[in-house]
Amino acid sequence: MKNYKNMFGVAIKSIDFAWQTNRRLMIMIMLFHIFQGAVVYLQFTSFSSIVDEIIKIKQGHGRTSELVTQSVVLGLSFLLPLMVGNINTHYRMIFRMQQSVRLEMYKIERQGKLDIGTIESSSYQNLLRSAQEWGNGSVLNLQDFFFNSATNFASIITSISILWSLNHWLVVFAVLAAAPVYFFYKKYSMEVFRIRYFSINDQRIINNRISHFEELQKAVDVILLKLQTWLKDQIRDHKMSYNNKIIAAERKKAISYSIMSLWYLLFLFAAIGLMTREALTGGIAVGGLLLAFSTYTRFYQTINGYIESIGYAEEASRYAARWFELFALQPRIVSKENAVRIAFKEPPLIEFDNVSFRYPNEEGETPFVLQHISFTIKPGEKVAIVGVNGSGKTTLIKLLCRIYDPTEGNIYVNGINLKDIHLEDWQSALGILFQDFPVYNLTIRESIGVGRIEDNGQLPAQKEERLQRAAQYSGADDFIKDYDQLIWKEFAGGIDLSKGQHQRLAVARMFYRNAAVTILDEPTASIDAVTEEKIFSTLEQNLQGNTVILITHRFSTVKNADQIILLEHGRIIEYGSHRELMLLDKQYAALYNMQAKRYLESEEVRDR
Repeated sequence: MKNYKNMFGVAIKSIDFAWQTNRRLMIMIMLFHIFQGAVVYLQFTSFSSIVDEIIKIKQGHGRTSELVTQSVVLGLSFLLPLMVGNINTHYRMIFRMQQSVRLEMYKIERQGKLDIGTIESSSYQNLLRSAQEWGNGSVLNLQDFFFNSATNFASIITSISILWSLNHWLVVFAVLAAAPVYFFYKKYSMEVFRIRYFSINDQRIINNRISHFEELQKAVDVILLKLQTWLKDQIRDHKMSYNNKIIAAERKKAISYSIMSLWYLLFLFAAIGLMTREALTGGIAVGGLLLAFSTYTRFYQTINGYIESIGYAEEASRYAARWFELFALQPRIVSKENAVRIAFKEPPLIEFDNVSFRYPNEEGETPFVLQHISFTIKPGEKVAIVGVNGSGKTTLIKLLCRIYDPTEGNIYVNGINLKDIHLEDWQSALGILFQDFPVYNLTIRESIGVGRIEDNGQLPAQKEERLQRAAQYSGADDFIKDYDQLIWKEFAGGIDLSKGQHQRLAVARMFYRNAAVTILDEPTASIDAVTEEKIFSTLEQNLQGNTVILITHRFSTVKNADQIILLEHGRIIEYGSHRELMLLDKQYAALYNMQAKRYLESEEVRDR
């Protein structure tokens, strides 16, 4: 992972991003900023010329035409910056919007290329949360600093040139007066950043506690459990702790600025004395005296403002660096250069050969989650993977999906090592429904259709028939009244669905996908027993010929599986058909009978 810590390096990356967005517009905006930085001194010079010309006219050797010319120049020096400023603001807005869109698309593109294992990692999640503290604005703010720097540099160079032409010592005094500004601002900026950086956890706690009042499900608990006062006290304590740290930093800033003001005042008096002496000795005219004073004070204000902007830019760069670090991330799981291309039109033979796995961790090795796993899934078999929580069921499926690669051992598909098969080809062969399935805020038709988005070019009648059949198989047709119904209650006409209804739509997506290998991780956890039975009957009838891998806690749903794998602590402890395992009369039989007994007892209670 690249580490962008230097503000200059981050700024260059940000500027390059802006350059790639719209070069012509960037150059035009830059020229506008340079003009705005220099033109203000035209006001000073023209006004000083007007003063000198008035004095000359009173002395009898001035020219009225020159006075009129300088007055017109003075008027234009006020008018032109206003016009250019308005035009610049307009194009800056357009440019910022273009960059915002491109940045969002680029971010999505980069994140879309990462593998699931990388996205799941704690290092990625921590980096993402850190980048999101300022959002995309941190990158765009650095580009604003670049444009504003053009204005400030043009202003600084112009003012130094004017002061140098009047008296070289004025430049020395101006530079010495402004010298401490950077160090004061840098110290303050670093201190505030440290406070914010080390208070990230406090901010997350605050936002989490506030969310209990804003999110419906949490708000219900807050009311029923009377948590208002307890949560309010936590929010107040964390906010006061954070605010006290900021107040302390602001106090130091105020003291530092007072010292800095005295330093500036010292050199201002020296400059005034020098300018007054020059005016009395005839070294500069009265207008020149006004020009020198205006330029000198303007120079300090420009330096002061610019250094302050550097402080903000440094802070923005620290957050923007997180985005560039994210953009530089490379997926851990990729296809080999000469990966085997396979179009999986038929279910493949899948073999796990002595597979062991531990989750990757930057801080050291983690314990093995799976150990010495070996089994075979024949084409078209229905296989159930069962076991208590934490036994390694979902991890095994992640390895099969190649979200991760085995730490030891290999997985073979049709005799080829899974690592040697092109990743996209293998992913296209899979239909996966994990326990934590996503909810799509789309129409019902679209929510099912995303199961195989590449089929959008299919003839409408064929697609419609397939959609409705998928809904029927999953039991979703029981509540679907209109396939164009929007599932998003926050919008007019939108509706909300229960968790069980959402799960039935998720199962419908898998039926619609009709993959060579369908993997279902607890697909009926939120579904009633009647619909569950319907779904599993449909699975057996309508996915004939396809390989189906089912992960479940409910042993009653796996009776008809061709093979059942019982996992415990990451190891296979029993493997066979339901009949074989019941005859074995070991752990599977005990767990099955225990669940069956509970089910019968609940049925008896309902019958009374």
